[in-house]
Amino acid sequence: MGNIWFPVVASLLVFFAIIVIGVRAQQYKSEASKRRSLAMVSGYASANVSEAIAQVEQRDSIIRTSVLSIGYRLVPQKSRDKLAARIVQSGDTRGATVVDEQIIKKVEFGLVGLLLGLLLGFASGGLAWLAVPAFALGGFYVTDLLLYNKVLKRDEEMAKRLPDALDMLNLCVESGLSFAAALGQVAANQTGAVAEEFAIALQEMQYGRSRAEALTAMAGRTKQEDVERFVSAMLQVDKLGVPVATVLREQAKEMRAKRYSRAREQAQKVPVKILMPLMLCFLPALFIIILGPAAFSIAEVFSNQ
Repeated sequence: MGNIWFPVVASLLVFFAIIVIGVRAQQYKSEASKRRSLAMVSGYASANVSEAIAQVEQRDSIIRTSVLSIGYRLVPQKSRDKLAARIVQSGDTRGATVVDEQIIKKVEFGLVGLLLGLLLGFASGGLAWLAVPAFALGGFYVTDLLLYNKVLKRDEEMAKRLPDALDMLNLCVESGLSFAAALGQVAANQTGAVAEEFAIALQEMQYGRSRAEALTAMAGRTKQEDVERFVSAMLQVDKLGVPVATVLREQAKEMRAKRYSRAREQAQKVPVKILMPLMLCFLPALFIIILGPAAFSIAEVFSNQ
């Protein structure tokens, strides 16, 4: 018995030590940030403040470099490229810094899963040791699942908001504004993923890129079906010389029809989705209420014989 509890207690102590170290490191980082802010407000930084900031930044840099080196060995370059593309698709355009943060999270979650698996293995033994690789891999890949879920939600949001954005874009163009000015109006007066992408496209156009290049880059970032169809239609405008307002009107009409059909499809899936919860939660209770008294009566009859 003592041989079982010793590794369990040791693992718990290591687990709580990791938590305490993480909390203390976060506190040191927060205190250094406050001191830096005070120094900036005052216009100078004392030697103590500068030294504390340098120590915290050095410690954070060492930890970050160590974790990143482990993450780069576990995540090959091809997977890092896919991760970067998915991060951009999720709406985060900060670049390589976000990829490094995601890799650090993967390593940290993997270590937490490994520790939990070891705790379960030491506590139960036997087949419970299979939880060690399972929890470690689950923790390592849980960040990818969360990122994929974020991408799916953003795609759904863009599919819902794109018809309204195209309606407003068409209204602005028909009122006499240029396409770039209309993009600016949509980005300023609407919220959500579509407005953010329109703002990025407008910024790229202001930096000197052509309209076709900016819209093509937007389609490449989002990889959303409706956005790609809209960009394809706008590229045809530049090639064929079709009026922009006409194309926008047709695109808005088509997107509204797709949104309506998508809503009808989701509504038709509701009976199938509620079937399993109904069978698992409602029907057993109903059977107990209806058949329970009859079962008791039958049991009393057989017990009296």
